[in-house]
Formats: sequence, C-alpha cells, structure tokens
Amino acid sequence: MAEETTTEATTEGTEAAKVTATEEWTPPTKAEYEALQAKLSQTNAESAKRRVELKELQKQHETDAEKTKREAAEAAAALYKPTAVKASARAALLEADAKTDRVAALAGLLDVSKLDIDDSGGITGLEAEVKRVKAEYPEFFKSEDDGKPRPGKLTPGSKQTAGTPKTAGEQIAARYGG
Repeated sequence: MAEETTTEATTEGTEAAKVTATEEWTPPTKAEYEALQAKLSQTNAESAKRRVELKELQKQHETDAEKTKREAAEAAAALYKPTAVKASARAALLEADAKTDRVAALAGLLDVSKLDIDDSGGITGLEAEVKRVKAEYPEFFKSEDDGKPRPGKLTPGSKQTAGTPKTAGEQIAARYGG
C-alpha cells in the first residue's frame, strides 16, 4: 500500500514538472500589475480593519488578568513604537534614494497614524507612506542628474587658492579622501 502512494506522488510530481516545463512564464502587463497592487492594498486595509475588530472583541471578553497583561503590553508598545517606526522609516527613505541631509525632515512628513507594527515586528503601511512622500516632495530625493558635476562648478578635490596653507586636519582629510 505504501508503494502505491509513492507511485501516485511520483506520477503527480512528473505531471506537474511536465506542465511547468511546457508553460513559459510571462510577466504581467503594467495594467495587470497595477490592478494586483490595488487589490493587495485593498486586502491589506480589510485585514487591518478585521484585526482591529478582533482586538475589540477580545477586549470585551477578557478576564482581569488578561486585561492587566494587555494594558502592560500596550504601554510598552506605546513607549517603543515611535522609536521603531522612526528607525524603519529612515531606512525605507534611504532605500528610496532620499537625500541624506533630508531624511529626518522626510521622516517627520510620514503619517505615523497609518503605520503599525505587525506581529512579526515589521512596519505595515510604510511602503505606501514612502511612495506618497516621494510623490509629494520629489526634490528631496536623488535624481540621475545629482551625481554629475555641473558646468562651471568646482568639483571636490579641485585646487585651493595659493594663499591659504592647509591645516593638519585638512591634510589628513585630503590624504584619506575626505
């Protein structure tokens, strides 16, 4: 009887391999991708709404010990949530090519009320907020032209004026690329 199960599983596995070998994957079109992204964000919003409803129902049916434990966990989360969200937001902004001198200001522009820490420790809603800020304030993000020197401008490492000798700190910085 065990041999039959193995044979069936092997037969199913080879059929699946044949199907995937004959079918070639094609990437979705831009319209299909955008439709999937819209559906994903809608599903995520519905999921967040249901999590809130579930928490409210759990609050209604909890014992005194569970209530004390929940309140302690909420107090701890309220204490550390802003720090965790701020650190994750700065990292996400840097990944989105934000100018390094503007990251703190951009982090302040994020709507923290839309961000939440999920059970695995990830920040939900952060991607959408970064996209929104990037769309509203594109001047705070690097563009392709930022790395190219502009005509008539001095580039780093150019000659200094003849009358000013370098200090020891400047000499060390120049030697090590600073």
